[in-house]
Amino acid sequence: MAKRQVFLVGAVCFCACAVYAADDPPRQVQPQKPLHEEIIVTAAAQPQEIGQAAALVTLVTSTELTRSPSMTLDDTLRDVPGFSLFRRTSSLVAHPTTDGVSLRNIGPSGAGRTLVLFDGIPLNDPFGGWVYWNRVPQEAIESVEISRGASSGLYGSAAMGGAIQLLSRPPDLQQITLQAFGANRGTFDGSLMYSERRGKWSWLLAGSVFGTEGFYLLAPVNRGRVDVPANSRYQSFDMRVGYEDWHFGMNVYHEKRDNGTPLQVNNSHMELIDFGVKKKKIQWETYGQPGWFYSTFSTIPANRNSETLSIVQQVPIAALGSSVVITPDPTSWGKFMFGADWRYDRANSLGQNLSGIFVQDTVALGSRVSLVAGARGDQYQNSGIHATADPRLGLNIRAGEKTTVRMSVYRGFRAVTLNELYRPFQQGSTLTLPNPNLRAESLWGEEIGADFFPVSWALFRVNGFWNSLDNPVGTGPTSVIGGQTFQTRQNIGNATGRGVETELQLHRGRWMGRTSYLYSEATVDATGLWLVQSARQQGSGQVAYTGYVTITGDVRLASRQFDNSANTISLAGYSTFGFSIRRAITPRVELFAAGENMLNRQIAISHSPTEQIGTPRMVHAGAKFQLGKRTGN
Repeated sequence: MAKRQVFLVGAVCFCACAVYAADDPPRQVQPQKPLHEEIIVTAAAQPQEIGQAAALVTLVTSTELTRSPSMTLDDTLRDVPGFSLFRRTSSLVAHPTTDGVSLRNIGPSGAGRTLVLFDGIPLNDPFGGWVYWNRVPQEAIESVEISRGASSGLYGSAAMGGAIQLLSRPPDLQQITLQAFGANRGTFDGSLMYSERRGKWSWLLAGSVFGTEGFYLLAPVNRGRVDVPANSRYQSFDMRVGYEDWHFGMNVYHEKRDNGTPLQVNNSHMELIDFGVKKKKIQWETYGQPGWFYSTFSTIPANRNSETLSIVQQVPIAALGSSVVITPDPTSWGKFMFGADWRYDRANSLGQNLSGIFVQDTVALGSRVSLVAGARGDQYQNSGIHATADPRLGLNIRAGEKTTVRMSVYRGFRAVTLNELYRPFQQGSTLTLPNPNLRAESLWGEEIGADFFPVSWALFRVNGFWNSLDNPVGTGPTSVIGGQTFQTRQNIGNATGRGVETELQLHRGRWMGRTSYLYSEATVDATGLWLVQSARQQGSGQVAYTGYVTITGDVRLASRQFDNSANTISLAGYSTFGFSIRRAITPRVELFAAGENMLNRQIAISHSPTEQIGTPRMVHAGAKFQLGKRTGN
């Protein structure tokens, strides 16, 4: 509580200090671009307008990140259709191994099937594939691009379900940003960002400190003497230094969590050092990523009045990687690119090599039609050395001045992680055992969709998709011995995912809005049973108004889903409401308040065997202070 009070007092103090700050001159209002001219890069690894992409890509801007009622990045991204985490709760107090992101319900699990990148560097944990969403301070993020559909043709393993790219904020002439807020449940956050450009040099430094006393994971009727609030604390730091076309980066992240009982804790530490060059015709990156993972599990009787330590895990982790992408000048054949990448993951004495090469060409078939064709070959190591090939073919048709049609067919794959091969874990009374004989997953998919932009301030998108998933990793039959449930990871045959997603974006004058909906059936072919933790319907809506104050409203909903492979344990659907209010009291100081799950819905996230619940009502308030000369002023 003392820490929270310090940050609240600090917020008030630097708001008061703003009285002495000289007002900045009014900024020149730039003409608003049509929505379909927003620039993206993830879909084809090259800048292009959103209406030119053969894949469905959603861009979340820094403005939307700032206005979101959510305190964590992953919770903000849950407003994007199809984006979901394994336990349908944010990383606020969740165990990191459940933070595997799934797009379109493609094999949801802690490992996830989506590659998360920060300026081209993988952020997925080298050991387990999950994501530490708080590793990059939000003040250092300019935008987030979410590309649905297998992106293995460009990125290889882990991108079977899609790719999410975090893009760093470009350095300003000179900019200092300080932000702090306090919240209920003993929650506090403080962040600092400093960026500057001088001649050929540029740099950006950002850091964040966060803590929360958290909340109980069980409803009062289900608690026993061993139950305590789950909480988390983390510190993150990121540095970006540039000289002409060269860049250097360093990221350090540390977190500690108490997972709902005195004996269940986990600590994680990750570091990242990257170095590379980005020129017009060549991009080269190399990186190293050491860290460690510590976690404990306990056995708890039905009355929950005692617990016994059952598993202690301490895993040193390391990863090395490098990639190169070459883009020659465009020719009559189109925009051609090719490249190669390599990654080595290590945990304890176990290692895994992944390497690949790829080619891609974008060809204009007339003034209104473009074709994207690519292929990738990979070699990876699990129990032995294996190889795979992943083609992709996409078509973009400008059917009219206000309509674009896209279609694509692709193949993706995912090499099984070291975590799935060798690490057991426990959830409640259920112990899941590893399986060193797991086979890699693969996916064939196809989709067709259209973008409509009837006016410059509106964009409507609809997309239908079909995915055939081979050998998805799940869990096998369970057995109960002495009150303990045992299950083993195994390939569960084939599964099929099909559905439709829609998205409407509006930005006119002072108003902004986005609404999205996903319907997705993800079932096991042999049995017709739903994949674990996959909701058939998900939806969200956001409305923002900028005037004397900026007000944002946020609504989310999801239908029921199952928490076990036998589909006997059902988790009810839910809906939540959030809001944020921001007011600039001077050009340098902004006050804000926000709330999540304002109706305090009790959201079931798992049931093993006692139902666990997600984030309750969280309300936070604070201030943001800015100083310096921004680019363009």
